[in-house]
Amino acid sequence: MLSRAALPAALLVALLGAGATGSAAQEAPEAQGPAPTRGATAADLPRLQAELAGATAQARDLAAALDAAAAQAGGLRRQVEELAEAQDAARARFDDRVREVYIAQARGGASLPGLPRDPHERVLDRRGATRAVVVERELVDAVSGESEAARALAERSAAYRSGLRAQAEQALAAQERARVLLAQAEQVAAVAAAAEERARLVAAREALDRASASVTQALAPAVTDRGRRAQRDEASVLAAVEAAGAAYPAGWAPTGTVLRGEASWYGPGFVGSPTASGAPYDPERLTCAHKTLPLGTVVHVVRGTRAVNCLVNDRGPYVGDRIIDLSRAGSRALGYDGVAQVVVEVLAPTG
Repeated sequence: MLSRAALPAALLVALLGAGATGSAAQEAPEAQGPAPTRGATAADLPRLQAELAGATAQARDLAAALDAAAAQAGGLRRQVEELAEAQDAARARFDDRVREVYIAQARGGASLPGLPRDPHERVLDRRGATRAVVVERELVDAVSGESEAARALAERSAAYRSGLRAQAEQALAAQERARVLLAQAEQVAAVAAAAEERARLVAAREALDRASASVTQALAPAVTDRGRRAQRDEASVLAAVEAAGAAYPAGWAPTGTVLRGEASWYGPGFVGSPTASGAPYDPERLTCAHKTLPLGTVVHVVRGTRAVNCLVNDRGPYVGDRIIDLSRAGSRALGYDGVAQVVVEVLAPTG
């Protein structure tokens, strides 16, 4: 663990509280890889399977190479994660203190637990409580980068991740090509393939999902306990969302709230960045960003004849009048690059 003296220096590291789409809704880059071929038939399936196997192997190998390169900074990563944990703890203390003071003042200035009850002393109580909030705020400010040493450590971390970017771009491009082939093969297999061929496609999808998770982990500046909890909490919902395809997920139904407007998608530069929930952004999970819907909300997004479900786990977009920012998997499911007009239905659990 870091010494108390080293703590403020490093606490800054990750300024992780902002979430990935504080900037994720910048101009969305164009998709990589070819557009799906129209009119593929059962006769094309062996060729698609062979091409998919090669593309999947390449994506897996590139992800493994990136993971190995990222592991070389294990010491720096551990330090970053310790500091990010300290930041989360400081923010939690600040939030708790503000809540205590708010409750005390809402009760007409009643003393905080354990403090004097005398009317004359209650004024001092309020001043002391306010000062305590200021002290906590100052701590959060220190965590957020008021230290030269902290800034230097953050720069080291950012520089290291930047050094991995070229490898990451290759890995992501290989995954994009493989996903296009997988989509083509799945379309054919849905009407003409044997169970064995479908099983191979399921295995290819799982391999690509693992490769995507590996790239996400390699590019994440740090994953805190909060981030790991978010990943665990989101896992079961994402499983239902992703299993549903274009239908409503099992256990969710429309609330009647419908939004219409322009959707964008997260570019590759945000892979691994912490979302508002704390979970790192993985482009192949069906997640999205919205400015106001509660984190954990499931939405059904429709574009023309296509539909997909996504879990809200981030904030944004903050460009123009865009109403939602989808993961790459979400935008691919709807068949758009850049931006598109969509209809968003807000869902709620039925149980």
